[in-house]
Amino acid sequence: MKSKVLLVIVLSFVLLTFNLGSWGVTETSESRYAEISHEMLVKHDYIHPYLLDIHHYHKPPLTYLITTLGYDLFGVNEFGARFFLQIAILIQLILVYNIALLFYKKKKIAFSAMLIYFSFPIVIISSRNLTTDAYLTTTVLASIFFWLYYKLRASKPIFIYLFFISLGLSFEIKGPVGLIFPFVFIMSHRLITKEKLKITTHHIIGFILFLAVSLAWYVIVFIENPMLYNYFFKEQIVNRISSKSYNRSKPFWFYLLTLPAIGLPWIFFLCHQTYKGFKNIKNQKSYSLILIWTISTIIILFSAFKTKLILYILPSFGFLAILTAKLLSQTSPKTLKKYNLIIISFIGLIASSLIVLSIIDFKFNYSLITAIIISLLVSIFIVLVLKNNKGLLRTSILGYLLGAFLLTSGTQFLKLNDSELNSTREVFKFINTKLPQKENIVVYNYLIASSQFYSDKKVYILNDGHNTVQRETQFETSTNWKDYNFNLHNENGINKAKNILNKNAVLITRKKHDIQEHNKYLKRNLPNRKEIGTWVIYY
Repeated sequence: MKSKVLLVIVLSFVLLTFNLGSWGVTETSESRYAEISHEMLVKHDYIHPYLLDIHHYHKPPLTYLITTLGYDLFGVNEFGARFFLQIAILIQLILVYNIALLFYKKKKIAFSAMLIYFSFPIVIISSRNLTTDAYLTTTVLASIFFWLYYKLRASKPIFIYLFFISLGLSFEIKGPVGLIFPFVFIMSHRLITKEKLKITTHHIIGFILFLAVSLAWYVIVFIENPMLYNYFFKEQIVNRISSKSYNRSKPFWFYLLTLPAIGLPWIFFLCHQTYKGFKNIKNQKSYSLILIWTISTIIILFSAFKTKLILYILPSFGFLAILTAKLLSQTSPKTLKKYNLIIISFIGLIASSLIVLSIIDFKFNYSLITAIIISLLVSIFIVLVLKNNKGLLRTSILGYLLGAFLLTSGTQFLKLNDSELNSTREVFKFINTKLPQKENIVVYNYLIASSQFYSDKKVYILNDGHNTVQRETQFETSTNWKDYNFNLHNENGINKAKNILNKNAVLITRKKHDIQEHNKYLKRNLPNRKEIGTWVIYY
């Protein structure tokens, strides 16, 4: 089985890194993380995050530090920004395998859990988009593995220390939210097994290690600026949980609606098997019941929070993969055949959609030859899997093929459509190559975080009310930021904007929020208009 696990890791690495830098960073969270890491590298300041030269304390710095290492190895580019995300996914696969092995002591179930985990759409999404979530998931799964290993194998105290260190790293990635997942799992374990809490000297030492790791950065910045304590507690914790902050408010049922899509097709299989066998699971009080309690509690908790994004619940999908593998191992061959047919149907549906997309005249592009080649290759592998495997292994390998198909076809889609998906790479490529004489870049009413990632020119932001340009400047020790951020709602800002636009500048706007009639003075001396994807350039 070790050789099979190694083969999956190697194959997954190839799939994950293939064409990884072929599309630009997107103007979502990814561009912010990429640029903050870029500025860390340039400034050699690994304590204070900056975004376009303004302090940006939304998250602890560990994700940025990992990304700067990618830049050191591969240069400041998309591949360097995303490389360690792929390593995080590989580590997650190994952890899912080992946690499942600790749970059920069957290598076939552990191997299947690993394959199933790779095929979740949400896992694939996390590998394509630079955020904290993939790194947080890695430390969460690591903490659970170390806790279980210490508990079930009566092992050396080093494993309880590693558990607390992993918790500390989770805290340095995303703050207190990273502790929710292991806490819910451990509490579910305690409640179902009725085990009493035992605290030893090793737990106390471990907790001290946790405090040392988790609070190191916070203590440094709090000493420098005590205002940050209130900022982190109120703005970055309380408001994200209880208020509609950062335009990420979603209804309570958001995750119930999105779970089927980000967990297909396994969510349907899992619900079906849980419904059929819940009575036995409940009576046995097994690890399956612990996982059900853990997953359900996490979904309810995160549904109660006001701010929601699909990747927020990514760490729970390790539990989902393990539980699915276990329940499928108890499923009849007849039912597994039905599940296999559903997986193959999903692959066929996606392949057909890509072929249709490459033929019809649509907003997005796709290569017909690429669609046919990928579809044929997957079809050949499906035949081989059906011929050479059976039972649970056949179903989980088919799932892995679905994940591989989603990953490779999705990567090609991103490559061919990055400008339509809010990337600015082609915008700045046009400016840098076709308009090299232009000295200043002016962006209307939007914070293009990737502007300094792709260009060395001076970038000016025109604030006309959009939420992204409402910068948090309370931690600035100078007023230099005002030289590059102009408020169009006052006369001084308007005059500054007019002045800079007359100095060898180009103006960038979003196509869906182009310059309105009342602001037409901004483009008065810029007669040329160029559309690239979702962006418009005036020059």
